Amino acid sequence: MTFKETLKRGISCDSVTDASTVTKKAVCLFAHPGRMALFPLAHWYERRYRGRYKFARLTFVFDLLLVGFALGLGSIALALALYHPLSFADKITFEASVAPNEIVSGASSTLVIHYENGTGKELRDARLSLEFPAHFLLEGIESDIGSANDRTVTLGTIPVDGFGSVKIRGVMFGDVGGEQTFQSTLSFTHGEKNVAGSKTDQYAFTPTRSTLVLSLSLPERMIAAHRMVGILSYENTGQTDFPKIVISPEWPSGFVLESSDVPLMDGAFHLPIVTAESKGTMRFSGILGDTEGTTAFAFHPSIAFGADQYKQETLSAEATVLPIPLRISHSVDADTVRPGGSARVTVTYENIGDEALIDVRLAVESQSPFARFETVTISTKDDPRLASVEPRTSGTAVIEVPLLAAIGQTATNVYENVPFMTWASGTFDADGMKDVVVMDDELSCLMTSPLALDAFARYAAPSGDQIGRGPLPPSVGESTKYWVFWNLRNTTNSLSNVRVEGELGEHVSFTGRQTVSTGNGVTFDFDSNQIVWTADTISPTFSPSSKVVGIAFEVAITPDDAQTGTIPTLLKNIRVTATDAATGAFVSASGATVTTDLPNDALAAGKAAVQ
Repeated sequence: MTFKETLKRGISCDSVTDASTVTKKAVCLFAHPGRMALFPLAHWYERRYRGRYKFARLTFVFDLLLVGFALGLGSIALALALYHPLSFADKITFEASVAPNEIVSGASSTLVIHYENGTGKELRDARLSLEFPAHFLLEGIESDIGSANDRTVTLGTIPVDGFGSVKIRGVMFGDVGGEQTFQSTLSFTHGEKNVAGSKTDQYAFTPTRSTLVLSLSLPERMIAAHRMVGILSYENTGQTDFPKIVISPEWPSGFVLESSDVPLMDGAFHLPIVTAESKGTMRFSGILGDTEGTTAFAFHPSIAFGADQYKQETLSAEATVLPIPLRISHSVDADTVRPGGSARVTVTYENIGDEALIDVRLAVESQSPFARFETVTISTKDDPRLASVEPRTSGTAVIEVPLLAAIGQTATNVYENVPFMTWASGTFDADGMKDVVVMDDELSCLMTSPLALDAFARYAAPSGDQIGRGPLPPSVGESTKYWVFWNLRNTTNSLSNVRVEGELGEHVSFTGRQTVSTGNGVTFDFDSNQIVWTADTISPTFSPSSKVVGIAFEVAITPDDAQTGTIPTLLKNIRVTATDAATGAFVSASGATVTTDLPNDALAAGKAAVQ
């Protein structure tokens, strides 16, 4: 059998097992997949075409050609849709990197944009325009070629295959973990007809941390259902000022905020500008929940630019809450809360636990501007009973808080009805515990008003105008007239039943001339030889916007021979008394004796002794 006949029989075989020779089997094996592939077409022809059409085979072949043509067109359309040839601008390469590798919100960093001209044509009048994220603080732009001005870099002509870089240095403010997007647009002309073109690209960077650093100081151990005091510290570790910081606290379950150095507004603390490399603290106090164990605080800070806020790193801290073995309370003797005195505070303590409390220290804290010391403490050296407070025992201790006689206006922003606020605390050691602090509730009572009386005389007004009359120095047998001034100041509460009095010196008389800013006019009591001024009530005078209560009147002295060479007294035993309308306390103050010695008077200085 010839090879040609062997191929024909191998192709026409129905299965490999029917072939009698190796050559036939091989041909059958290779032909079989093709016959399998054509089987569906043959089957379709037999069912849909044979016997239905006059020219069945021709119709079937024509339909196959139409289907193939449709499939070909579809393939071409798909290929065209998927094929995107590079545009002219796409052949310009932009890449961006940043130094340092870590982006820090609020810290300076440098963005480097690398470009390369792969268009095959030179790019003329090339200009790189830059767009920055909101509140990006631009510090400078540097370019390998050309010049930089604000947000535009003039590159001139970029040759074929030319490349270069632009460095953008600045401070980025953004959400830690968020994205900040920069955009660059390269505009140019190219070709013989100077066709205009451009290439725009964007670069996203993510700040991983912040120059705003928070830390929290909490008592090592705290007592359940009692007051605790925490100090939140904040620091700007960068070189750029923060316009505003907003800190949203996340308090432990059951915690009730009582006070803070910075008021809570809309659920957050708003801190004003924090300058570069500066730090600060914010004190807060509150009552813990009644559950002992571990409790957690969290603070979520943001850097704010107007209505825009960028979230920075959250501060989280945990602390241990202990059961309550010591109970503290205190009371204040309101009658002793007087400027220049000592406020008397009684602290009551009780051990309600099952173990002795060792080395108990009791303290009274006050943030009143009148408090000489912020905290006054007594311990076992002051009261031996505090060395060991046995279970189920209690006691009291008196702590005196020294108060200043007067304060400056800059020491407070409360000028009327100034409160005296106190907290009592107890610190103790016990088995397994050391320096445990227990706080009492805040108490507040009004300070009795301070009161100051200035008394002085003038022959000339501060402007230099003469208001006195008669010879200077005073002469025997001749009348010299002076004006005496009383000023009431530093009062923080309204005063009632106010009376100012002063006794006239020898050979001194009241002329009747006077002027007062409020209240009744000045009167002269012949029996006591006193000048007296009274008012039913006067308003507080401590506020910078308040007016000083002033009384002025004229006196005349006619010296006799016995006063020759002396400096006569015009007014003595000067005193003011009143009732504090807010507290009901009696208040008084003394004024300096007024003589003819007027060192600060333009006309009378050095002319005090009688001649």
